[in-house]
Amino acid sequence: MNIVSTMVGITIMGAAAPSVMQMTLAPVEAQARARNFSTAESSAVAFSAANEGQEMTDLSIKPENCDDPVMSPLSPGAWDVTCYGGEDDSKYRQSVTRSYRLATDLGSSYNWNYDTPENIGAHQCPVNDEWGITPRTGFNSVHGDHLGACVPQVAWGENKYLNSDSTKWQYDLRQYADMKGYPTHPDFLDG
Repeated sequence: MNIVSTMVGITIMGAAAPSVMQMTLAPVEAQARARNFSTAESSAVAFSAANEGQEMTDLSIKPENCDDPVMSPLSPGAWDVTCYGGEDDSKYRQSVTRSYRLATDLGSSYNWNYDTPENIGAHQCPVNDEWGITPRTGFNSVHGDHLGACVPQVAWGENKYLNSDSTKWQYDLRQYADMKGYPTHPDFLDG
């Protein structure tokens, strides 16, 4: 009976070992996720807070663990920044997205988030990157020096330009429109 009890005990332990090991590691994994979330959260919150209510996004203070901000699809004038905690290939990597709103006074000025490129070339911006500025495609940062910045989708033709909402522009397109011979945009007829 003693040998039988020992064999049953060993069999049970052998079957339970993976579960016991997983229960042992769960707190360590949770701690790694929490630490990475905290890193991502603190970067996103600090960057958003520093830019909230400003006239332009200050990219010079963007933490290295954050993507460039993108305009929020949910609210005009709002920007989203996504930051990360943990190594790129870590299964415990965490990401946090926080939003901020720039100051807008549409009656007197526009608050574009990027400087107007010195040279807008002949290439149209990719369909998935309306202004050539997103981190994923980054047409302007990759090709801008030798091809010129890409033509934003809102300026692909006179009608598109005249019907565009200038409050959603990423930078001032008026000089480009003048060069193309487009009429004055309706938002700028009075000023």
